[in-house]
Amino acid sequence: MKTQSKYLDEINRLLADYLLEIEKSDLKPLSAQVYQVQSKNFVRWINGEFTPGEVKKAKRLNQEKPEKGS
Repeated sequence: MKTQSKYLDEINRLLADYLLEIEKSDLKPLSAQVYQVQSKNFVRWINGEFTPGEVKKAKRLNQEKPEKGS
């Protein structure tokens, strides 16, 4: 998905505010990390820079390839 840049500026500003809220919260470190990663990935997705499941798919495809010389 690709979002118009006029909207992305505001979305990125709001993301920065959200990330500060997470830092100031009393969340445990791992929980805070999950909140941060997922929100950043969402913004990357709306900017056309992220596809959910892409990393797992690439790893699976690499594991399925037969080794050369076998």
